[in-house]
Amino acid sequence: MEIDLCQIYTCPRCRMETPHYLLVRREERVAISCSRCQTTSLLEAAELENHQAWWEAELEQILSGLEENGQDDEH
Repeated sequence: MEIDLCQIYTCPRCRMETPHYLLVRREERVAISCSRCQTTSLLEAAELENHQAWWEAELEQILSGLEENGQDDEH
């Protein structure tokens, strides 16, 4: 069984964006477990990948905004 820290996903139980452990990958489905509450979710791999891409883009936007605000403060 594969148990690796996987990607950020919204846990259906604790409703938080948490890292999830990848338990099993079979064809186009994955089983993941929330690192906070240990709830197991079964979903399409593409859904997990899309959520991770959205989360990374959101994080990048936040970090860019912080960098811009930091530069404004220096001038």
